[in-house]
Amino acid sequence: MQRCEIRPLSREPFIVLTLRVHAQQWSVTVAGDADDPRMPAVREAIQHWNRQLAALGTSVRFGPVVESAKADVDDDAFALVSSGGIGEYGTDHALSLADYDTDVVVFLTGGNFPSVGLPHRENQHGVVILRRTTDEPLSLPNVARNVAAHELGHVLGLIHNQDPRSLMCGRPSPCRPDMYASETPRFFPLTAEEKNYLKQRFGNAPRGPRLAGRTRKRVVP
Repeated sequence: MQRCEIRPLSREPFIVLTLRVHAQQWSVTVAGDADDPRMPAVREAIQHWNRQLAALGTSVRFGPVVESAKADVDDDAFALVSSGGIGEYGTDHALSLADYDTDVVVFLTGGNFPSVGLPHRENQHGVVILRRTTDEPLSLPNVARNVAAHELGHVLGLIHNQDPRSLMCGRPSPCRPDMYASETPRFFPLTAEEKNYLKQRFGNAPRGPRLAGRTRKRVVP
């Protein structure tokens, strides 16, 4: 909330104008089967991030969120993005991102490779690729929601740290997704440095352009 005060030179009462700053919305498509167990995990991760971003006073939020059919992309292409064989700027073609009219696309894949997140930039989709949940680590309790949140952190521009108590711990440190395993549902926290980065980057960000494209989608309430 920003306050702008206009004080006239006379002794009459001055006027106070209160202007609401609207959050920058990054729309999200989740591409996968409607009954995929990662769907609720992704939605929880998005809700968690929006709470964190609001608490930090930033002007960015994820949403609205829509669901689309599972992507018609071979798992080999996802594996190449995961391994770095296809770089950040090669994903538009490899993953047919022009088919999606949202700022961020989350792919629920059937592949057995590390999940990955790529940053959202002007005129470039943010991308999350989640590995299958039929085996570890995503089959472990509490892991899928934190992996989804971790990769969305990369979409926001965060990089790996070496603190195993934090959400963004990852390579080259020995942190791996199974560290999130817990019988108690919870999200791992951000570090103070990561919070400061988000506040500096999104403290008063303008609304970026929506990316052009097409997708068949189900609106998620």
